[in-house]
This record gives sequence, C-alpha cells and structure tokens, in this order.
Amino acid sequence: MKTLCQYIISVFLLCALFLMNTSAKDVSKLGVPEGAKARIGKGSIQDIAISPDGKQLAVASSIGVWNYDAQTGDEIDLFTEHKTTVRAVAFSPDGKTIASGSGLGIVKSLRLWDTKTGENRVLYSGGSGDFRTLDFSPDGNTLVSGDNDGNVILWNANTGERKQNLAGYTSQVISVVFSPDGKTVAAGALDSTILSWNVDDGQIKHQYNGHNDWVITLAFSPDGTTLASGSKDGSIRLWDTDSGQEIKTLTEEKKRINTIAFNPDGTTLACDSHSGRRIEFWNVSTGKIEQTIDIPKGGVRKVLYPPDKKSLLSIGLEGSIYFWDIETGENKLSIDGHHSSVRSIAYSTDGKTFAYTSGYGIDLWDVENISHNRTLKVKDNQGNFVLIGSLAFSPDYRTIASTHGKGIINLLDYTTGEQIQQLVDPTEGIRSIAFSSDGMLAGVGEDHIIRIWNIQNGEQIQELGEIAGKVFSVAFSPDNLTLASGGFNGLVHLWDVTTGDQKLTIPKTGNGFSIAYSPNGILLATTGPSIQLWHAKTGENVLTLEHNAMNNIGKDLQMAAGDPVKIREIHENLMAHAQKLVFSPDGNTLAVASENGVIRLWNIETQKIIQTYAGHKSVFYDINGLAFSPDGKTLASSSRDGTILFWDVTNTETGN
Repeated sequence: MKTLCQYIISVFLLCALFLMNTSAKDVSKLGVPEGAKARIGKGSIQDIAISPDGKQLAVASSIGVWNYDAQTGDEIDLFTEHKTTVRAVAFSPDGKTIASGSGLGIVKSLRLWDTKTGENRVLYSGGSGDFRTLDFSPDGNTLVSGDNDGNVILWNANTGERKQNLAGYTSQVISVVFSPDGKTVAAGALDSTILSWNVDDGQIKHQYNGHNDWVITLAFSPDGTTLASGSKDGSIRLWDTDSGQEIKTLTEEKKRINTIAFNPDGTTLACDSHSGRRIEFWNVSTGKIEQTIDIPKGGVRKVLYPPDKKSLLSIGLEGSIYFWDIETGENKLSIDGHHSSVRSIAYSTDGKTFAYTSGYGIDLWDVENISHNRTLKVKDNQGNFVLIGSLAFSPDYRTIASTHGKGIINLLDYTTGEQIQQLVDPTEGIRSIAFSSDGMLAGVGEDHIIRIWNIQNGEQIQELGEIAGKVFSVAFSPDNLTLASGGFNGLVHLWDVTTGDQKLTIPKTGNGFSIAYSPNGILLATTGPSIQLWHAKTGENVLTLEHNAMNNIGKDLQMAAGDPVKIREIHENLMAHAQKLVFSPDGNTLAVASENGVIRLWNIETQKIIQTYAGHKSVFYDINGLAFSPDGKTLASSSRDGTILFWDVTNTETGN
C-alpha cells in the first residue's frame, strides 16, 4: 500500500511539474519578430493601466502592449501588432478590453484588444501623429483619445466608429480623462490650458487658466467635484468642476509634475516630486503633505491606485514597475526588464557570456540558456554608481572594459566583478573603445585624441594626436599593427600602433559611425549613405554595397505630391544610412544596421543581400549595437527600443 501511494504521489508531482513547465511562457521568445530566436529586454515603458479587479496590468511599451498578472508580476501576453511605439493604454471598466494607441512613426493606430484571446480591432490607422493619452467612459461604451495634432476624439468602443471630435485645441494634447459620471471630458495640452466639454453636445464647458507651461497630467476626484492638474511649471492645482475656478495650489516646485492620482475616497492626492526622487501624498483638504515614499532609482513617470485601496503603483523613468504598500511605504512587488535604451552589447570571446548595458550596470547573461547571471555595478571615487557607455570584452576571456562620462575606462574581472585597472582619459566622455588581441586597449574621447593603453599595467603607450572632426569609432587590425579611426567628417585615418604615425587617410567614406576590419585584415568596411569596402593597406575603394537613397529623391517626392503618408515614407527611407556594421567570424558576411532599424546581411563574394531583418521598434529606430557570436551562428542587435534581439544566421542563403 505504501509503495502504491508513493507511486501515485510521484506520478502526480511529475504531471504537475509537466503542466507547470508547459504552461509557463518563455519571455525571451514571447512575441519575438520573424527571424529572431530570442529577445532580452521588454522595451521602454510609455504608460500603464490596471484592470478594475486589480488582477491584470497593461503596459504600453516601445515593442507592444504587455499584459501582466498584477498579483505575481508574471507576463501573460505581448501584443505586437502596432508598427510603432505604443504610447497609451487603458482598461475598459469590465476589464475585458485594453485600448492602446501608438505613434512616433509612419503610421499611428488605435486598437482594442480582447484580454483573453489577444485578438484586436483597429479603430484607426494612418497619419503621422501620436496618440498620447486614452480613457474609457465609466460605462465602457466610449473611448476618448488625445493626440499630437490637437485632436480630442470620442470613439464608440463597441462599433469602432468615431463619434465626435471635441474642438478647441491646436497644440498637442497630453492628457485626457472622463469624469466619474461620464458626462464630462477634460484635457490638458502643450499650450498650458485645460479644457472640459459636455459629452452629450460636445460644447466647451470650462477653460481652466493658471498654469504657465505644459499640462501633463489630470485627475478627477472620485465624486467629480474637483479636477486636479499637474504641469511642467511644477505646480499642482485643484479646480472646482462646477464653476471652473481654482480652489488651491498644492505645490509649486521648480521641476515638472509628471503624474497625479486621487486615492479611492478622494482625500489624498499622490504625485511625483523632487525631480521624481520621491512620491508625495497630499491631504486634499489641508493642502499638506502627509507621507512620502523615496524612489530607489529616481524618476517617476506615472502613479495610480489599484482597487485594493492599500497599494500604490508607480513606473520609474529607468523602467521598473513598483507596487508600494501605502501604510509601510515598502515595495511589495517589482517588475523589471524594461529599458529605455540598450547602450552597448558584447560577446565574450569564448561565446559563453553576453553582456549589455542599459544604464547603471553591466548585465551578464548565459548565452546557452538566455538566462541572467549577474549585474556588475561600477562606482566613481565618491561611491556613486556611474552611467555606463561602451562595453568591450578582452580576448583573454576574463576582462570586460566599460566607459562612463567622467573619462574613465574601468577594467573588470567579469567572473568576480572586481576592478583590475582604471584607465583615465583627460576628456569628459569616451565615445568608443576597442581591444587588440595582444593586450592593448584604444579609446577616443571628446577631445578627439586617440589613446592606447597597456591593459596589464594600465600605462598609456600611445597618443595619436588631435583629429579635426568628431571621432566616433576605433578598430584594431587583426595583426594589431594598425588602428583605424572613423570621424564625423567622413574621414578614416589609419595609424601605426608602434610609432603613433598616421599611415593613411581615406576621404569621404561616409558618416564615421562604425568601421570594421575583415578577419583576414584585407578589407575595411565603413558606414554612410553607401556601404564602402576599402583595401586596408592601400586605401583603394574595392566595393560599394549600397547606394545613396538621395539619388531618386526628386522623382520620388514629385510622385508622392499631396500624399502625406507617402512623403513620410520617403523621409523614413532617407534614414537608411548605415549606422553599424560587423563582419562575420569567417569574413564571408557583412551585417549592416541602418538608421531605419533594418539589418541586412551581405554576401561579400556575390555582393548580394542574403537576409533582411526588421524587428526593432523605436522612437528613432536607431540600432546602436551589432555583434556576431564567436561561432558565427547568431547575430545580436540592440536598439533604442530597449531590447536586444538574437537572429539565427545559420540558414541564410548564399545570395547566388
């Protein structure tokens, strides 16, 4: 009997484990674009909304709409149909629908999502504006949107039809909100004014004047008698909704107010304060601060009250979501993984570790499992954590170099996090660093002087002189005898590492953002309107892989005359200048990332594109990192959309 019971329990546990494993979502693969095998990062946060029952959390991000379990912080789904950054989200009163609005790209759209099935309906698609703010009416039948074109629009949430455009604004609308009874809509705009309308007839009810800068955030009190407004001018003002008169001003900081929220009984108003370093709770009746919560990383974008009346939810400018216990001020739950931008990426030379920085720290990931290992923090001489700029792994599998804005290069043992060396550059900022294979590190700062150090003892061994124009990139030749530098003036200089003399100048190569040697040292590739390959010894132009999009600009604009969408598309195509490039380890392929977020793989022999990837979404689409894995099977790309994508390049065609 005992054996049978043990067997039944074992089977039960195995089944439970199997169900847990099969039902759990692999976040690194959730909603990844076609051609990508994994993703790190969830995109930058633009807005959040919590469901009426407090069980789900919607997050508007640069890569789509995330739906979280608000009790555990686990990811439920990612909706990716928006083509551009999602700027605003709102839950319907019954919690069954999420509204989302996008912008900052060719085509903005407004969509309604079924929270259970993930299916969506498009209310609007087109134009080049930006849906900044959304809110549902209390009965859920109407959705109000505000956009960068000054439109405040009422939509039928059931049929998707546009009901009414509430007139009155010509400047950007930043915040819209329904009154608790659904009879009034209020909006704040870039011109410092607040307007409210009667929903039934669309007539302006009040114009609230008092702020002298952008009105960023609005909130009705639960009883609808008071409208609170927060502004870039640093003030929070309370208004009587019947008379339209100002009741009182709660605070007049010099720094902008990003967010305000009434608690469920209307007695307290929460807001960000002191440049987002803390959350303040104001007693609405007395106009005094009753409580504060210090924010660990600083910068608050939004606060809101969940339905439990015991918590406050906030999103930070650095990308974390916090659930605060109001009584104790303690953080009960955090949701991490959202980054405003990924600044730099690098593979370790053994291919086992992947590093990136999105700000204050270096995150190390296990390549095989796409799992986070540890975060390395770097402090300055005053003990403050520093903002990391560039990263590079040394060839010895042991050292990672990182830069920060004070002209410091820190060499860290990435297995222990201990500092090995600190290299000091007299200039304030360092734009680019590169390791040689024999123990040297080159760096260039804002003084346009290239310096080379011996990483074993930290001694500077070369100073390559001041260069006219900004220097953006440096790269050692495979034999370590030459250092190439690329500048904003389109010049590439080749330097003798041993003597410090200039060997050669290649003129008019492009933009100087990125340069790369082929593994055999014969070719040097440069970015710009066209991708140029040069003979690394003679400076002779060998290949041009991509032609300037400006060639047909006159004809294209003439054909698109009168069509704003097509004109916008032409302007986007002009952003096809290459920003980053890197050779594959075997030298047969050149990966090129353009300003418009497109990555192309070129076969060097055939001079043909063998693969195109277009998965990053961002405000400006910039891809600021590109790296092949040492085995050449994976290409990693990082973007200002706050993500890193890993592309499988093993099945690319030869281009023949």
